[in-house]
Amino acid sequence: MADKVENDVFKLKGIGPKHTEMLESIGVDSIKELRHRVPEHLLEMIKTRHGTVPGMGLKEVTDWIEQAKAWKE
Repeated sequence: MADKVENDVFKLKGIGPKHTEMLESIGVDSIKELRHRVPEHLLEMIKTRHGTVPGMGLKEVTDWIEQAKAWKE
C-alpha cells in the first residue's frame, strides 16, 4: 500500500485550512486530484456536504482548478 501523501491544496492561493478540510472531506486530497475536477460538479459537492459557504462560488472554485492545472511540482 502506498504511503499517504500530504494534502498540498493549501499551497494554492485562496485555499486556507478550512477549505483544505472541506475539499478533503469530498475526496480532493491533492493538487493533482483537484486539477481533474469540473468546477460546477465540485461546487455542487461542496454545497451538498457543507451547505452554502460564504465567499465561495463558481468563480473561486474555477480559479482553484485553474491554479492546480498550472501548478508545477
